[in-house]
Amino acid sequence: MLTMAITATAQPREFSSAEAAVAALYPGQKFLEWASTTGDWNGDGIQDRALVLNEVDGRSDGPMEIRLVVLTGTKTGRYLPLSASSSYCAAQKFYNVEAKGTSLFVTAVDKAEGDVLASTTLQFRFNQRRGDFELIGKENVWEVEGKEYGRSSVNYPAGKLITYERVKGRTKSSKEKRFAVPSLAVLNGFNCNTHDDGVSP
Repeated sequence: MLTMAITATAQPREFSSAEAAVAALYPGQKFLEWASTTGDWNGDGIQDRALVLNEVDGRSDGPMEIRLVVLTGTKTGRYLPLSASSSYCAAQKFYNVEAKGTSLFVTAVDKAEGDVLASTTLQFRFNQRRGDFELIGKENVWEVEGKEYGRSSVNYPAGKLITYERVKGRTKSSKEKRFAVPSLAVLNGFNCNTHDDGVSP
């Protein structure tokens, strides 16, 4: 006679709100939402939520802690943690977060005063097989209206860096560089301070 053993499988814990999920992700720390957006990145027809968070009441002698967190929505209107960075990139001014298809665009704006703009945008794309977001692109833009303009764009899967310049009001590529493609970084555990983008000296 065969005896069947039934093993109980722990179900992921669902949270009634994004705030509750964040609190569970970072016990002992307090984070507030800096910017957020919604999108269906994992393609299940239910809205997910991405948040840029900054720590409050942290150590006065340490840097401000920034996190990028994505929560997946459930049929019951609750949230499950999908992916979270270890230490996300700081912005001097503010963040813009945008969802396009399976991609998440996060822009850190360092200057936005009058006619001066400086920003860095990272593009993460959800990979169903890996169950996480992969960093596939980066764009830096700096501009002084009517005086200076510069833009660089990195395509990680292609291993290509393109820089642009503006000549007589028209933007055109000025240089292209190929580089050895590193393995694509994923959002879960992503540390902006130690990330090797493959193109920086």
